[in-house]
Amino acid sequence: MGKMVRLVRRHLGRVKLEDVARAAKVSTATVSRVLNAPEVVAEPTRSKVKAVVERLGYIPDLAAGNLASDRSGQIAVIVPSFGSPAFVRMIHGVSDHLSSQGLQLVLGDTSLSGDNEARLLASLLGRRVDGIILTDIAQSAASRSLLSNAGIPVVETWTLAAKPFDMNVGFDNRAAARDATRHLIETGRRSIGMICGPLQMNQRGRDRRRGFLDAVRKAGLREAGFVELKSAVRWNDVALALEYLVENAPSLDGVFCSGDTFAASALFAAQRRGWSVPDRIAIIGLGDLDLTRQVVPSLSTAQVPSYHMGKVAAEMIARRLASEHVEPAIVDVGYEVVVRESTAPARAAPAHQRKKRALATPLSAR
Repeated sequence: MGKMVRLVRRHLGRVKLEDVARAAKVSTATVSRVLNAPEVVAEPTRSKVKAVVERLGYIPDLAAGNLASDRSGQIAVIVPSFGSPAFVRMIHGVSDHLSSQGLQLVLGDTSLSGDNEARLLASLLGRRVDGIILTDIAQSAASRSLLSNAGIPVVETWTLAAKPFDMNVGFDNRAAARDATRHLIETGRRSIGMICGPLQMNQRGRDRRRGFLDAVRKAGLREAGFVELKSAVRWNDVALALEYLVENAPSLDGVFCSGDTFAASALFAAQRRGWSVPDRIAIIGLGDLDLTRQVVPSLSTAQVPSYHMGKVAAEMIARRLASEHVEPAIVDVGYEVVVRESTAPARAAPAHQRKKRALATPLSAR
């Protein structure tokens, strides 16, 4: 009876390497070799140990191995908000490449706050992540100081930094917004407004704002209105923003939204109010959401290859961790203005047109 109790207690907790060795009647060193270098162990022993590992449900202690190697095998991706779907495809690109390299993805959310960014970085670095991927530039002096002292690979994404902290993969947000707005002007729209997310701690958004103004002013037009939302995407907030633009500029006939989610929200809001898109108001977004192709009418957008961006960022990190030289340290993935039904000209014109500015990269092909 006493022996049975001891066996039950042994397996109430986590199965240890010693438990596997005891059950397989081999040394702990042999179990370790089977798990980490199976080719050096004879087949009969290897099969016996693997069978015990499976039967007992043994899970290797990765933390112990990481302490020995001074690597955690974890790469952190920091996004401004989990509430925004804008970064999902990029995260998939990062995850797919990291998985192929035996690395693990860890996600962090700054909640659109520079203070939160620094606190989150401190927490992740305390957990010994091996690399950081930011979905913007490092925003605060505190964040840059933390990253500098950490001495790990860092990739800033979704924008092209004038002076990258380390490595950078993104696109020209100002040019993308300028070309998207220019498209509205080329289709005959003359009273154009803009809806965007919070601009504080958001270099992407500030560049898109500048690009919008570039296009409007070059065409000799006056801005019909501008709404900066104060939080992550909320459908009703975008509806109120569109109502505000129309109320303040009754002749409003075009809207540039700094993100595809805003554009889809504006489309639904217009339809609920009986404002025809594109006849009454043309709408164009920016990003890489599949939703833009599925809604009716389909949404025009300055499309960004975000999956590819994530894959390239992950590849940069993996190569640096392998002590390889990464060149170039700045990669422009480009963008493409995709014209769909939401901005169709009032008069006859091709139903689908494309303006492209996509740059090849010397790293992975798309």
